[in-house]
Amino acid sequence: MTVVAAVVVAVSLTGLAGCSDEKEAAPAASPTPTGPLSGPALAVKIDNTAKSHPHVGMAEADVVYVQPVEGGLTRLLAVFSSGLPKEVGPVRSARESDVAILANYGPIAFAYSGASSYTSTLLEKGEQVNLSYAASSQGFRREKSRPAPYNVIGDPSALLERAKGSVRPEDPGFEFGPKTAGGAPATSVAVRWPAARLSFAWDAKRAEYLLSTDGKPDVDAQGTQHGAATVVVQVVTTRASRNRDVTGAATPVVELTGEGKATVLRAGTAWEGTWARGSATSPTAFTAGGETLRMDPRGPVWVLLVAPGQSVTVR
Repeated sequence: MTVVAAVVVAVSLTGLAGCSDEKEAAPAASPTPTGPLSGPALAVKIDNTAKSHPHVGMAEADVVYVQPVEGGLTRLLAVFSSGLPKEVGPVRSARESDVAILANYGPIAFAYSGASSYTSTLLEKGEQVNLSYAASSQGFRREKSRPAPYNVIGDPSALLERAKGSVRPEDPGFEFGPKTAGGAPATSVAVRWPAARLSFAWDAKRAEYLLSTDGKPDVDAQGTQHGAATVVVQVVTTRASRNRDVTGAATPVVELTGEGKATVLRAGTAWEGTWARGSATSPTAFTAGGETLRMDPRGPVWVLLVAPGQSVTVR
């Protein structure tokens, strides 16, 4: 067992056991920086607490970021590009870190339910095209079978129409192609935030890491468990924002420029390496021993943004 870290960060934010011989789907003939990020993109902010499950449309996401929010919880930022689901949600409010996450994607459409005045000011300075439910209900609906505020559902096609189209993402830094040489057998990764847990376990039949959230299989409305072809654990400096929620808790902000440690899991193998991003609009490079860590072209890629010292276990 390789333990990347074994201390759970406090809310104050101070500061993979076997190897699979399962063959992956045939990758691209040569590495490509875009992979599934091949069409006009839509990013959507999605709740990740118990009342938001089952999620809608998440299985069609190409990239999903898991980021910390107030109370030690997490929220998801899903990017759709190779295709769009019919609906997606539940859609929740944006956070300051979304601007940094999306900065190297270029002016893609971004759907969210609303934001504080502090966060809204920062969102207005970002590259993304903001589509807030609070500003207009166009492209959104309320699902009566779900409790508010976990009932805002987005229509991706309508949202892109509202945005007057979107663009193919610029290069966020993922290189898709054949597996990088080396690595070590690894069939699972578990990450713990103060009030949330996510884990991924390799399933050779599906050739994916299957997701569990807070100890339960994370499934869609049809009972199919969500999965990832590639899982990235990205260790990032995390600080408290000047923004506060209704209880007075500070919003966590992740710093995505600079460099840090990273672990990439793919096809039952893990690579311990680093990430580096020179500026907000620069691609994020993932490397180990001077070699680029390539992602599975099939997607999706799940990126878990964790603070230094946070509990991460890779087996």
